[in-house]
Amino acid sequence: MIKPILLAVTVLLLLYGSCLGEENGFESTSGGITESLLSPEKARPIDSQSEAGEWQPLNAGDASKDKTQPVKTRSIKVLKKEKGVDTWETVNAPEKRTGGFVNLKIEFDVNSYTIRPESYNLLRELGKALADPRLRDRIIIINGHTDSDGKEKYNVRLSLDRAAAVKTYLIDHCGVAPDRLEVVGYGESMPLTPNTSKENKQLNRRVEIVAEKK
Repeated sequence: MIKPILLAVTVLLLLYGSCLGEENGFESTSGGITESLLSPEKARPIDSQSEAGEWQPLNAGDASKDKTQPVKTRSIKVLKKEKGVDTWETVNAPEKRTGGFVNLKIEFDVNSYTIRPESYNLLRELGKALADPRLRDRIIIINGHTDSDGKEKYNVRLSLDRAAAVKTYLIDHCGVAPDRLEVVGYGESMPLTPNTSKENKQLNRRVEIVAEKK
């Protein structure tokens, strides 16, 4: 009797994890990745003088009349790698990403930026997606994210190194031009869900791909 119950609980947890993954923008096929990266930006700042959080839909008419879709932002200290040099920078990041992005469940060795072989197929799917002609005019930003285990600065560094490992794989194995790719380490600062369970932490440990027009 115990085994059937355990099996049922396992299935429910897998279904729950799958639903959470879909809800948070995870994809695993080149087609799904491409379509996610081509999604139109759903929000933009009304103007350069707007306060944080004053955003509007792209197709809105009069910016002064339509402020119905606010997107909250907050200052986050991230680590970037530009021309081989690590640089700390403070950015205003949205609390929830919208349009032109995809989350990928790329697995790494524990406390390492070594990509596990079981993630190679997913990276090849990403490479296929980035070869789509419709994405040729986009800069691809690879954002690394971690859960809250460990010290904050360590997590930021680890997330940058993992993003850089994904960039290297795309260049070496998928033929993606280096000048199309940028990497950023966010560490634990942008969780998809509270780090209160093993399942939630797995969701937060992710690589996020953002496509921006040049």
